[in-house]
Amino acid sequence: MEQFELTKEEWARADSIARELARDTDRNELGKVIAFFQRRQHDQKGKEKFLLLLERLPKSGYVRSNRTRDYLARIRDVCTRELRDVPSERAVAVLAWAFRKMTYYQTMAGQRTADARGRFRHR
Repeated sequence: MEQFELTKEEWARADSIARELARDTDRNELGKVIAFFQRRQHDQKGKEKFLLLLERLPKSGYVRSNRTRDYLARIRDVCTRELRDVPSERAVAVLAWAFRKMTYYQTMAGQRTADARGRFRHR
């Protein structure tokens, strides 16, 4: 796996994604779509397939509730805007850091708490 450091602009994008989604989006839904993208990051059309998935998911029959549908729509909107001109292999890294930062922001805002065993719960 190729290692690289994010540019200043990529860090800003990761932070923007994290801050926007941390307010009212379940991070587990972001984690699921990132896992899909990670498996396709070396595919020439990996980012296109990822963005197509984000477009289709909120309308699909796989969504359990309207809340989940809203989470997926927010993820779609934010990722489409922030990752528009980021190459596929770098976009995966930006999203992975956004996920980590989102967890931090939700924890700091009291939206996530750890129990005695260190397991996090979403409030």
